[in-house]
Amino acid sequence: MKSIPRHEGRWRSFISFFVGKQSGYSSLCVVLASLFEAAARTLLSHTNMAPFLGDREASDISTESSLLPLKLRQGRLGNQTTPKTKMANEAQLCEDDQVENLAVAIELKFLLPLLVDGEADPEEQDSRPVQRISRDARNDEDACRKQAYEAVAKTIRQAGSGATTIQSISAQNLTERQFWESAWIVKKANSVEPGPEEKKISSNRYVWVPLEISSPKMPAQDADTHHHIKRVLTALNFNHRLRANFTCEVHVHLGRIDGRSFALPTLKRLGSFLWAAEPTLRSIRDPRSPNYNNVYTWGSELRRYSRLAEKVSESNTSLPRPADDIEDAGVRRILCGQVMPQDRRALHEIWQAKTSLDLGRLLSGPGKQYRRLGFNFSAFGLEDERAHRSPRTIEFRMMEGTVQHDLILNWVIICSRICEVAMLRSDERFSGAVSRLLQGMGEHSTGRARGETLAQHRGRTLRELMQDLEIPAPVFEGFENKVIREHEGAIGVTGL
Repeated sequence: MKSIPRHEGRWRSFISFFVGKQSGYSSLCVVLASLFEAAARTLLSHTNMAPFLGDREASDISTESSLLPLKLRQGRLGNQTTPKTKMANEAQLCEDDQVENLAVAIELKFLLPLLVDGEADPEEQDSRPVQRISRDARNDEDACRKQAYEAVAKTIRQAGSGATTIQSISAQNLTERQFWESAWIVKKANSVEPGPEEKKISSNRYVWVPLEISSPKMPAQDADTHHHIKRVLTALNFNHRLRANFTCEVHVHLGRIDGRSFALPTLKRLGSFLWAAEPTLRSIRDPRSPNYNNVYTWGSELRRYSRLAEKVSESNTSLPRPADDIEDAGVRRILCGQVMPQDRRALHEIWQAKTSLDLGRLLSGPGKQYRRLGFNFSAFGLEDERAHRSPRTIEFRMMEGTVQHDLILNWVIICSRICEVAMLRSDERFSGAVSRLLQGMGEHSTGRARGETLAQHRGRTLRELMQDLEIPAPVFEGFENKVIREHEGAIGVTGL
């Protein structure tokens, strides 16, 4: 006889007693017992969620789970549903997102040189050690990658953090998602390639290995998270000759620590904020970079290449639209001010989205090249297999690659604060910042103070946004100075 799990047996006994005692209707007893059993199974199946994932992404239990720490083994459990079911049940997720549940993870892309045995060091003035590769292996890409990845992972482990490589994960028949909570992952950076400077330095004595270092997810509000990132980056820079050129980038993922999707109102506020703030935030990119317009990487402008941008450009925006149909009081107040028609239409489109699936697609581009924009919502649009595998996060993809850990840490703080103000429905920082941005739209060409250059104006606009978000000056001043320095004299070069 098939045994009945304890929780199912209890429901069956209870219904049998209650219904049978009152009416004797055994058939009704069976029906109700079955319903309660199904409900119990559904409830239990939702108790474990894979890190940063919705229900569909939770992985199956396998015999390899015994190789993982207990926390990782638990993170693999979960029920599987289709994307449509997941989005239809969206209302059953957390009604309000809590700031303390915000999690962050970063992806850093670099070039690491390997010095061929017998060759003179082209950077002998650099006191940092350099990995050597045998002459026989210099043309073996797999061997070069394996050596470089393991060297970087070893440094991270020596700095006190968990780390693994994509080769090690594959050899164990595991998946990256199983390490999202516990380890840095070193793997190939597909977009990265040596540029003219790297080729000039090496004179064919170096083998340049593109690599990506992905952090585990960490609590965004925890000071230990910043110490953790700084410790790892400091160790990497001290022990390796890492370089970041125009093909490299810094990506910041933000989501819920429990892996569930942000609530739809949070996503709508994020979309509204980033639509308004994009020109200011993108000013941190060097206008003289060969990748300024994302020739080498995916991360183009939301305001130009998203479906939302297409809708706004195709519509008749001459007549103002009432804000009464927008559920968020802060956004309604914003639209009562002086807002340009296209921005008014954009916010209305965002707030008309019925599900995070709809919103994710609205804030993404229709073609593959523009699927992942500078503010990447594709994990909510679920338009390709990569989106299904990805964590349920908003990804900030616009920061250029750097080896400066202070800039990386400060960008993480800025991105986290943006998500924080979007999560809090009554946060005046959100409405204040968006109001200033939308009412000042167009100032990049007409609103400069007397004697202020365009570069200085852009720096000031960034500073005012940071102040609206109550971000401390030491966090944003490096970016303000970067904007002014890189934009001075660049107008004639880029046509900006």
